[in-house]
Amino acid sequence: MKKSLIAGAGATAFAFAALPFAGAFAVTGTTVTDTVEVTINSSCLITTTQAANTYSDTMTNGSLKSDFGSTSMTINCNDAGGWHVTAVGSGADASDKTAMNATGTGTDIATGVATSGDTSNWAMKVTGTGASGFTSFAAVPSSATDVATGSGSASGATLSTMYQVFISATQQADTYTGQVTYTLAHPAS
Repeated sequence: MKKSLIAGAGATAFAFAALPFAGAFAVTGTTVTDTVEVTINSSCLITTTQAANTYSDTMTNGSLKSDFGSTSMTINCNDAGGWHVTAVGSGADASDKTAMNATGTGTDIATGVATSGDTSNWAMKVTGTGASGFTSFAAVPSSATDVATGSGSASGATLSTMYQVFISATQQADTYTGQVTYTLAHPAS
């Protein structure tokens, strides 16, 4: 009985070994067509010298500085649907992320475009490829807002940021810090 089981197993193995492999058959004809397919994944990137930049100066009461900055960004995006860059205030104060926060007991500096008077303000602008809405100094947005858009793919599109600070005659002595975060997204809408 053991011999018949062994003989049966050997016969089965031989039968499988005698079967031809699928793909081993030759095709005869007059043409051969090769298809080459490439997939390119969507990719959009901002390139800059640093991902976080700090611009600082010492100012006196009653003074205006309109050339804080600037950060240069290069955008490369292969999305045919376009791209957009948003800006949003990202300061440390949870209740007002658009303010320049005092590190001591000073009163925070609100965002705005004042260049004289009794109220200190700070503002931002963005210039370059597809820039709109913030090409002149404007208040820092409290929610993500488009500052530049492109309707198609981009190779080497450039944007630059700049900041303005006005210090009123009564602004308290302190160090004040504000932040803006820029984000590249795609497609354009």
